[in-house]
Amino acid sequence: MRLEIVRDEAGFAALEPVWDGLLERGATCTPFLRWDWVRLWWDEFHTDFQLTIGVLRDDAGGVVAIAPLMIGQESVGMRRHLKHLGFLAGLGEAKGERMDFLVPAGREAELTPLLCGVFRVLEGEWEAVRLNKLPEESPNHPHVVRALSGCSSGAGVVIRTECACIQMGASWEDFEAQMRGRHRRDLKRRYELLKKEHQGYETEVTAADAEARLDEFAELHRQHFPDGVSSFLTPRAWRFHRRLGIKWLKSGKAILPFMAVGSGMVGGIYGFVERDEFFFFQVGWNASFARYSMGHLGIRWTVQSCIRRGLRLFDMLPGTYRYKADWTQTSRHVLDIEAYEPESVRAAIFRTVRSVKRLVMRTLSLKNAE
Repeated sequence: MRLEIVRDEAGFAALEPVWDGLLERGATCTPFLRWDWVRLWWDEFHTDFQLTIGVLRDDAGGVVAIAPLMIGQESVGMRRHLKHLGFLAGLGEAKGERMDFLVPAGREAELTPLLCGVFRVLEGEWEAVRLNKLPEESPNHPHVVRALSGCSSGAGVVIRTECACIQMGASWEDFEAQMRGRHRRDLKRRYELLKKEHQGYETEVTAADAEARLDEFAELHRQHFPDGVSSFLTPRAWRFHRRLGIKWLKSGKAILPFMAVGSGMVGGIYGFVERDEFFFFQVGWNASFARYSMGHLGIRWTVQSCIRRGLRLFDMLPGTYRYKADWTQTSRHVLDIEAYEPESVRAAIFRTVRSVKRLVMRTLSLKNAE
């Protein structure tokens, strides 16, 4: 096996023919690692980062595993002072939600330790490693932590985030029968009101109207972020998401089930399809229709759409919100893994300042509790 580091556009583009095929053979197969995602993301954000993609080749030169990595700085917070080694498309304004190395399932013990040689090869170029949103169940996880422990300080999991999930049945009727009675009745009542008072109805974005409907959805989403704080709609992030969304809505990799009144969208959910899973990415709804619980009606209709497609898991991705408890029965977790260059002064200062801030916050919290 031979490990090489891809640092230029030509080397990156040369990986396109093998990228998705390798991803599909792995234990972790998510839309956030698809070629379309990483390629379009790089088109928009390449000025902020340096490609450092680890590629493991066999003796015939064939690509057998990929570590999709890059080096750069975060734009906000104390971390903006450090050069980070992180997942490609895992840092910056628009971040992927489930990230990993591309390694064929069953070969992780053989290939991942070799692929992790990238950490040592790049020593001196990074001050911190930040691998965000690695699935906890990934077979690559223990190998990554072990490799970082051997070439850095402070290696380990810094954040463990829950992703609430809906287990979907074979039919909507089966799923609905398992819902709490009060929740089920309330949803039916609100949808009937929407139909009666506004002639509302459920439908989906098609390939023909993907571009116009995605823009319409963005405006609904924007209503809930008047100060522009949604990372979905910052100028560069939106250019990326719009290009990706139009392409994937047309191909079926993304879906956008929505409620309509007349010809206009009043609420919908946008997300991605991978294997038998749906990834709930964004929600948008007309604020004047708040009394109908448009977010819940959107989930209700999206679950029906997913069941009709034969999907089995509805992943709500990271984040703890009260509404998720009304729908989800299970969860899984993603991990943020970090490590630091032992000889970096800036990394040492960062860790010291962060420790002091955490100590102060704990002390204040204890005083407030007294």
